Amino acid sequence: MARIIILGAHGKIALLALRMLAHAEHTVHGVIRNPDHSADIEATGAEPVVADLESLEQSAVDNLLQGYDVVVWSAGAGGGTAERTRAVDHDAALRVLDAVGRSGARLLMVSYFGSSREHGVPEDNGFFAYAEAKSLVDEAIRSSGADWVILAPSTLTLEDEGGIEIDEPEGTIEAGQIPRATVARLIAEVVARPELRGVTIRCNAGATPVGEALDAPA
Repeated sequence: MARIIILGAHGKIALLALRMLAHAEHTVHGVIRNPDHSADIEATGAEPVVADLESLEQSAVDNLLQGYDVVVWSAGAGGGTAERTRAVDHDAALRVLDAVGRSGARLLMVSYFGSSREHGVPEDNGFFAYAEAKSLVDEAIRSSGADWVILAPSTLTLEDEGGIEIDEPEGTIEAGQIPRATVARLIAEVVARPELRGVTIRCNAGATPVGEALDAPA
């Protein structure tokens, strides 16, 4: 069983993933900024850790992540100003990447389907700061020596958990929709496959159970 820490643990996907991972008898911790959310983390079977990723210096991030086998990034600024988006989705994420590069932990980055340096979002669009931050971080992850998997789901919904359709080879499907619960299952199934590394999993909702889709030959 692995020691796992999820960053941004009070998000909808993260709360579902925490419960799945705890049920699989992993040792799971969830990082939250607001201590009032501790009971919600405990209710999943995980242990809460209170820390503000936006304000932590690199040495503090290193200490936070020390001793974990898997680090899951499910954090985000959640909109707001471009400055805060860059501070969380870019700067803090890169500090986490630096930390896992030193610790040897496996990094699971929750990104989004359209993340690319050619994302095409105009600068005057409110989504631009997020698109830039995610594409730069994903590029840095792929160029790093870390053990990584990038999860790139399409538009998130609140539907019940189901199967997936993976964009393999890349460019064979268009972005659609996928339930948050399915993305949580994807996190849990990727954790269960430590041999899966150095891949970006772009996906929509589909007919194939998540585990089967991950085990299918490329």
